[in-house]
Amino acid sequence: MPHADSTRQNALDAEIGAWQALLDILRDEEQALVRGDADRVAQITPIKLAQVDSIGTHIRARQTALAAAGHPASAAGMAAWIGKDPAQGARLRQLGELEAATQAANQRVGALVDMRLGAARQAMNVLVHAATRGNGLYDESGQAVAPRSGKPLSAA
Repeated sequence: MPHADSTRQNALDAEIGAWQALLDILRDEEQALVRGDADRVAQITPIKLAQVDSIGTHIRARQTALAAAGHPASAAGMAAWIGKDPAQGARLRQLGELEAATQAANQRVGALVDMRLGAARQAMNVLVHAATRGNGLYDESGQAVAPRSGKPLSAA
């Protein structure tokens, strides 16, 4: 295998690995959101951001290699860059599949985040409404009161 082919193969393999790692991270985040595990989501966020940064580095390197070889940074440019090698074609297809799967996982995570934020907003609205209307759950000093009686719960 000529050096350029080996370099291209190694670069594609590294980028595929980076995309797979991001997909795994997003799946972990998705499960944490489904479980309502905010602590796990908080742990995942910096890991995910670092992985996105890594993928950006791979993409920029690929675009630089494409430009150096005289190909556009597009699917057609990638196809021309890898040539007719079936193994490279399989890597290119795998890369595209991983990108699509990662995008779908990211959309699911976004929907789950929106759902969790909506539920949190609703809970906050209930608390704000209860705190600001007469005969609320709290008095002006922030003490809990019994509904309708206006007496502090601690006085019961």
